[in-house]
Amino acid sequence: MFSSGVDVGILGTEMRSYHFSGNLTDGEFLARLYDTKSLPSNDSRFKDADGDIWQHTENNDDYETDWVFDDDRFPLKNGTDEDYLRFLMEVLSPEVRIDGEVLTKIIEQLTLLLRIDGYELYIGSYISNQPVYTWGLLTEKEISSSRFLPFSIRNEELLKERRLSSISKKNRKAIYDLMVEFNEPFYTTSETGFECLTDCISEVFEIIKSYYTPMAYNSAGIYTTADNFENFIMSSAPKNVFDAIELYPLNANDKLSFPARINQILNSFTYRLIDGKMRPVSCIVRVQKNAYDKSLKELIEEANAYVQTGSTDDLQRALEKIWDAYERAKSMLHEDKKRSISLLIDKLSEGDSTLKEKINDLMNQLYWIGNNYQIRHFEKDKLKFPSDNLKLFYYNICASFLNLCIDYLNENSLLDIK
Repeated sequence: MFSSGVDVGILGTEMRSYHFSGNLTDGEFLARLYDTKSLPSNDSRFKDADGDIWQHTENNDDYETDWVFDDDRFPLKNGTDEDYLRFLMEVLSPEVRIDGEVLTKIIEQLTLLLRIDGYELYIGSYISNQPVYTWGLLTEKEISSSRFLPFSIRNEELLKERRLSSISKKNRKAIYDLMVEFNEPFYTTSETGFECLTDCISEVFEIIKSYYTPMAYNSAGIYTTADNFENFIMSSAPKNVFDAIELYPLNANDKLSFPARINQILNSFTYRLIDGKMRPVSCIVRVQKNAYDKSLKELIEEANAYVQTGSTDDLQRALEKIWDAYERAKSMLHEDKKRSISLLIDKLSEGDSTLKEKINDLMNQLYWIGNNYQIRHFEKDKLKFPSDNLKLFYYNICASFLNLCIDYLNENSLLDIK
């Protein structure tokens, strides 16, 4: 696909190619994924892959456009699915990709091809209004089905082992009120071919009935057939409310505002409506302060965007971004980094000598972990975090600490310290 191109023709065939490195050089792109300075060179004139790649893709430009897919130094031809997916997500990352008709076709093709192997490509979040693509596993039911399967059906096996948190009456009422607000009349074609007037709520309720009999608790506390949509939202199982949330935007005209509003209601929940599905998200510390340094703010936005997708790969990306933001914040009070850290600890401890010592110890511990454990994908020589939970734990510590630092960095008095 990257070498042969994709067809963007309307009346006839028009094949156009898309280079994997987007608006970066091949060397810049690959350095984001791999430690090219530690990989061997295939050219005796250079000591590492970094120099080799520069020579043959920029200086001489004598490599084939798809050379990287056959280069054994990179785990694409013989690597794992995760290796290849990580590469593809980098191709589609906002910092790399070149948006346009060709990329749109590439994404369409990738979506179809990945589905064959049991994966889905979806928009996990946004950075500065630019979509961040990520991947997830499809359930066996989804792979074998030709229609969209709502939450409770595609996750039937998982829900036998894992119980969803309850949805409060207040939140259920807010969900129903939002659906009423977005409810719109429209014409649909019946099975007999006649056009009839319906609305979003009626249509969603009918779609749910095509999957299963909607159930809800009645006034006597008996779980029975729901007689109307409001009763279904207010008194059905959480998994069925999720079904209605997923199906609703399919019929609403404003498909962007509805998910944003729903996610505000579910802010304390561990699931969000992301690209058409209710997906689990990490319990994160949101660093949303307006850091006065633009590059610091961008790192924070990227970290938050990646960690919210819930994928293992994006958690690693988030960890890298939050670590870079944390390190940058520590250096912003003085040209000398040690002096900057000392000034920051003084401010954070607010004159408490014992607290000052403990904060210093904490920062030293964070620094030790960051320098000994694998923060970046390509740091193969470092220790690996034993689990995603520990990665998230470290992320949250750095994010919380960073949030506290930014409180002080945003104070006008600190801007004159340098």
